[in-house]
Amino acid sequence: MAHPRRADFRELPRRDLVMKIHRTRRDVRRRGFNLIEVLIALAITATLLTATLAALDASFRAYQATTEEVSTQSIGRIVMHRMLTLIRTGTDFGPFPSDPRVTTIQSDFIQFQTQNEEVVTISWDRNTQRLLYEIDGQPAVELLDGVVGTTSAEGVLQAPFTLSYEKGRRLYRATIDLTVEPNDVIQLDIEGDRARTIRLVGSAMPRLEAF
Repeated sequence: MAHPRRADFRELPRRDLVMKIHRTRRDVRRRGFNLIEVLIALAITATLLTATLAALDASFRAYQATTEEVSTQSIGRIVMHRMLTLIRTGTDFGPFPSDPRVTTIQSDFIQFQTQNEEVVTISWDRNTQRLLYEIDGQPAVELLDGVVGTTSAEGVLQAPFTLSYEKGRRLYRATIDLTVEPNDVIQLDIEGDRARTIRLVGSAMPRLEAF
């Protein structure tokens, strides 16, 4: 008995079947990009590359600024701590006011005598922007580089050491005010120069005055 569905079923001739398959493959074939689509793709690619390079440049500059600031701040704090310790343990200080009636002076250097009876001089060289350390007249050594100095509100460059005296030659308090510009020895041009200046301020009293 014949299948009821096969009564309406007709097989396609082989030639028509081949032509239909060929036409279907030709219809689904992908066409290429036109000029407008190529230009749009290039514009998108250029935008992405520009954004990537801008982010890379920003990361380099941020890394450079952060490392220089942290390094300079760490070294500056160590130097400041050392100077304040010498002031606290010192026994005799200078320079003195030229007028005994003057109690506070500002100077580019400070002198004091240590417990080992050594005369220590710490001075700021305005020309080379360095903080120098000298013991008993020996050749000075560099304590800190890049000390640009602190500028007042009137635009005047101030001396870093402020000494307050009592009774002429008796030091009551010494204040140190340093402004340091970060300056890494090893750096690349691509990193830029965006490090901010660092201000270090400290004050100390000799122990004979504190106790």
